[in-house]
Amino acid sequence: MQDRGAVLFGVSGDSPFCHTKFLEARRFPFPLLSDVHRTTIAAYGVLDRERNVAFRSTFIVDKNGVLRWGQAGDREMVRDGAEIVRVLDLIERLRKKA
Repeated sequence: MQDRGAVLFGVSGDSPFCHTKFLEARRFPFPLLSDVHRTTIAAYGVLDRERNVAFRSTFIVDKNGVLRWGQAGDREMVRDGAEIVRVLDLIERLRKKA
């Protein structure tokens, strides 16, 4: 993602302690940010208030803080890395045209 000027990170409602343990077990190559108060999760409209958890979501926010693309779904939804790369490439092409 860095070769596309992108920064990748995860956000969840879990505590920093839980994130540390999760990262130790999974060895993700990106940081996890804790949103225990659900502020960011709610702001992006992906808070499942009934279960007090976030829907599995992916967002692309540009350097100016503008939401450019997103998807959200339940736990069974499969993430498609190729689609994310396609969108990043499209954003870059549009930036170069401007």
